[in-house]
This record gives sequence, structure tokens and C-alpha cells, in this order.
Amino acid sequence: MRIQNSLLLVVLLALETQLPVALCRKKGDKSGACPPDDRPCTQVTPDQCMNDRQCPSSWKCCSRACFRQCVPRVSVKLGSCPVDQLRCLGPTKHMCNQDSDCSGRKRCCASACGRDCRDPSKG
Repeated sequence: MRIQNSLLLVVLLALETQLPVALCRKKGDKSGACPPDDRPCTQVTPDQCMNDRQCPSSWKCCSRACFRQCVPRVSVKLGSCPVDQLRCLGPTKHMCNQDSDCSGRKRCCASACGRDCRDPSKG
């Protein structure tokens, strides 16, 4: 019984160390994503954090206009946003701000002229 418990402990520890890698996160990164920030940089401000571990609870350390700051995380759906190779000739217009604004599996993705709901890329 001790051998089984020891083996289980080793397996759980191994999984814990690989979980951030499996989820494409650095160790210490919290789940979720940073909310979009479209503000221009008007004043250089010192960073308030360097990584998620420095933020309280479920907040994340996110890039803002010119600095990093702890902010509430947003949830993300599975899949990657497709890459848009087009250039926008008109004004930026956002149709969504985060994945939860989109129905079904669609994600809120950056496009040439702003964010809109798109089917995620495969792979």
C-alpha cells in the first residue's frame, strides 16, 4: 500500500509540474486571459507587477497602455484565433471585447479593423 501511495504522489507531482506547459502557460501564470486594452500610451507609468504571482486572488498581471498592472482576468474558449493578414483602411470598430461576448465556440479575435467573433483555428 505504501508503494502505491508513493507512486501516486510521484505521478501527481509530475503532472503538477507539467500542467502549465500543457496549457501553454508559464509556471505561476493563472488561467484566463487579460482583457483587451486599446488605450494609447499617453504617460509612462512604472509597472505595478511583473507576473501573475504578484497579483491577488485570480487577477492577472496584464499589459496596459504603457505599463503592467493587476486586473481581473477574463475567460477564454478553446482554440486559437485565426491570423488576419489584411490591413484596415477604415476606422477600428470592435464587435466584441472578450470570448464570452461571442456565441457558441466562437472567440473574440483581433481582425484588421477591430475585434470580432470568429471560429477558432484548428490545431
